[in-house]
Amino acid sequence: MDGLAATIVKYFKMVGDQLTYMTDSPNRTSIPDGGSLRRRDDSSEGDNGFDLDVELPEDSLFDLDDYLKMYEVASKPKQYLILEALAENNQLSTSELSMVLGEEDNALHYPLRTLKDIALIKNRRDPNTGTEETYSYYELTELGRIVLTEGIREGVKILARQETALEDKYSK
Repeated sequence: MDGLAATIVKYFKMVGDQLTYMTDSPNRTSIPDGGSLRRRDDSSEGDNGFDLDVELPEDSLFDLDDYLKMYEVASKPKQYLILEALAENNQLSTSELSMVLGEEDNALHYPLRTLKDIALIKNRRDPNTGTEETYSYYELTELGRIVLTEGIREGVKILARQETALEDKYSK
């Protein structure tokens, strides 16, 4: 096991005993920070319509579709900006995120939920805010940091470096 898969397994082994199956959906797994992932279903392997030459560990928590879904969600503009903001600031509340991104609070709920559902961010509630209300903070998970830095950022850098060669190849 190497690279991303090893890191993911390491991350989930830290919270492994806390993984529980939600009673209302046998195909989803809930994790302690509020995110959830589909349980691996071997019958759906290869349903993505193409074959990446990726060897997943036999006991992998994720299948290829899960990995692809992480990148699909993380590459959406609003979700990407949220990941970047959390990478720069470590933790932010919804109000702080709305100020950083120049968005209304209510415009961030869906993107935050989608990022949390695939375990790229986690939600931490802090009752010690000095007010009567509990304050909720969002943070990148280690998985989210890897997808952002080694996946999206690195992929864009590589494509940008090779843009001229790609343009020459496909413009002929």
